[in-house]
Amino acid sequence: MGGTMNIKEIVIKQYREIIDAATEKVSKLKAPPEGWLRTNRKALKIPVSVILKRANIKKSELYRIEKAEVEGTLTLNKLKSVAEAMGCEFHYAVTPKTKLNATRVEEIIEYRARRLANKVLKNADINMQLEEQATSMEKIEIQHKQATEKLIKEMPDWFWEEAL
Repeated sequence: MGGTMNIKEIVIKQYREIIDAATEKVSKLKAPPEGWLRTNRKALKIPVSVILKRANIKKSELYRIEKAEVEGTLTLNKLKSVAEAMGCEFHYAVTPKTKLNATRVEEIIEYRARRLANKVLKNADINMQLEEQATSMEKIEIQHKQATEKLIKEMPDWFWEEAL
């Protein structure tokens, strides 16, 4: 994209940089089978009594909290408060699911646009073949590139509707 960027484009670029940085940091991070709370508690050898006192909870509640973390039913506030009671930091991130080698937001959008362009052009090509106007490979590649670029630029409302 040549020339100067407008404010909206600059803001979108900043959002994408934030997501790309988070994705890079957490993409290889997997929660341990016992959950982060129990794993930290055991790794740091923090006595349960210390956590109970700091978090102002009962022993049975701590174990319920640790179980709820693994099951995915624990609230973020509760997870944060118990982590803090253990002297740990709580980090939270939501990043896009990646396809193939696409890890940056722009790569993910480009991947999706190429797939959608391919789908749209296949439908158009089928109609043209029915009318006996099959297009050359070179022409198809140019159309595909143009359709992909147009989808990336415009990102219509239906861009994210269906799973690819």
